[in-house]
Amino acid sequence: SQTNQSSDAPRQMASKVVLLLVAALACVLGGAEAKLGRLVVSGVVPCKTGSLIDIATSPVYADAEVELRCAGQVVAGATTNTNGSFTMEADLTSALAAFIGRCSLVVDTPLIKCDAQLPPAGKLVSYLQGPLTRLLGGIFHLFPAGFSFHGR
Repeated sequence: SQTNQSSDAPRQMASKVVLLLVAALACVLGGAEAKLGRLVVSGVVPCKTGSLIDIATSPVYADAEVELRCAGQVVAGATTNTNGSFTMEADLTSALAAFIGRCSLVVDTPLIKCDAQLPPAGKLVSYLQGPLTRLLGGIFHLFPAGFSFHGR
């Protein structure tokens, strides 16, 4: 369906850009032992259900556990502050193979903890977005593409 294609397009484009960037970095850095840099992911977690939740119009989720999962493995994690914000880092060298495959941010902390009116089961999930073509000081900075609620 068109909805499926449009939601997969950013992820497919991101994977292609990362592959090209990794190839360029490998040429520049040379040796297999060279570190490729750091992956920094930051954002705000909403306390709301729905698809591609607009953080600007949603309450935030304080003290939520956020995980960066790549190909089923937890690569990094963080806890949101009182403003619902988080920042996490991962060594791109160790996470690279999984990162190219498929990564998403996952909040398994039940939404009922931030709003008693919300479902006690389910999770928030977001793919990543960001300027993958810009490597500043060895750091890739990515952000949530938009959290969506997935019931269990």
